[in-house]
Parts: sequence; structure tokens; C-alpha cells
Amino acid sequence: MGLTIGYQLSTRRRLRLAAVHDLVQRLHGAARRLGFESVGELIRVGPDYTWAFHWPRGAKTFHDLLTPAEGWLFHAVPGEGPESMQVGLCRYKGVAGWRLRNSCKTQYASRHGWQHFRDCHRRVVDLLRACEQAGVRVKVTDEGRFWRTRSEWSLCRAITKYDRMVAAFGGALKDAAESAGERVHGPIFSDPRFEHLEAEGQAKLGSRISEALRRLPLP
Repeated sequence: MGLTIGYQLSTRRRLRLAAVHDLVQRLHGAARRLGFESVGELIRVGPDYTWAFHWPRGAKTFHDLLTPAEGWLFHAVPGEGPESMQVGLCRYKGVAGWRLRNSCKTQYASRHGWQHFRDCHRRVVDLLRACEQAGVRVKVTDEGRFWRTRSEWSLCRAITKYDRMVAAFGGALKDAAESAGERVHGPIFSDPRFEHLEAEGQAKLGSRISEALRRLPLP
């Protein structure tokens, strides 16, 4: 749970692995220029790499997922708080072209203030734009709506909504778990605004959160 950018990178060009390396290396350089907090080395991946699954059409279970036949990628962290991005292209057995599907949760950058969150979220979006400029097809689902609108107002509105929602649900889940002798951990609880956000979230979403908790298989 938390504000996330989901994305799929793909190309149907008939590229050799060496050409994919060169393209991903360009994107690696773009990540450095955009000011990502850390940019990992390029990784050559194969069937033993289990962090770049492809879900083929008709797949129904986890066992139907495909690991890469080959590919190149790297990881990049936009700043303190967000998840790491995975950027690159892989080829999968029986699937045309090269592709990579992943997501980056930027939600918890907001613990360090609006400007820090905005900068982290923009870095993710700007790196995906750099992928487009390099000739890669990019499909994006941005819960902050920044990919489509470039509106900081919409992004601010979205992160405020998500902060309240996550704090309220997290607080309610924590209380329910503790009453059953269990413990719940999560980044939201270390947010200095947690109690304030929880109260605002409960005021707006209390009944919906209570209903959601009733559906969970708590002890």
C-alpha cells in the first residue's frame, strides 16, 4: 500500500544482446545525470534471475511466470524513502521483443517533506521519459498523476490523500493486531506526522477502513 508508479518498458526491435547493453548503459548515464541517490552497476541477467518476471497471457499461477532468457538492467534509488527502480530490457522465451515490467513506490519519501517527495517522484518520471527518448516504448500507471499531467498540484493532492489513507489503515491494523497479540511494522509508523495523518485519515475514511479490516483474516 502506498503511492506507486508502475511501468512497462518494451521494444519489438530485433536487438542483439550487445545493443541492449548499449541502450541500457545510456539509461544508466541518464539516471546519474538526473541525480538519483544511488545507481547500481549494470547486471547481465538470465534464467536464474528471479526479480524480472514476465506474466504471459493465459498464466494463472506464480509457476506460470517466466524468468528472463537474457537481458541487461540496473537498479536506481531516487532518494531516501522510495523503493529502488529496476530499469532495463529482457528477452523471454516465446515472447516477441524485449521488455521489463516493474514499479517504484515513492510514498515514503514524503516522510522527509513535500519537496523531497516531489524531487524523488519527478526523478522516476524523468528517467521513464529518458527511456522514451532512447526509443523504448513506455507504459505508465502513476498514482500521483504526474506522468500525464506534470501537475505538482495534482501530485501534492495525491500524496496527501495517500499519506492519510496509509496512516489511518496502518494505525487501525496495528491496533487490531496488537489486540490479538501480534505486531505490525511499517515505514509509516516512523513518520513524524503519523498521529496527525492518522487522525485526518480516520475522519475521512474511518468507516471504509473498518469494513476493510473486517475482511482481513486477522487472528
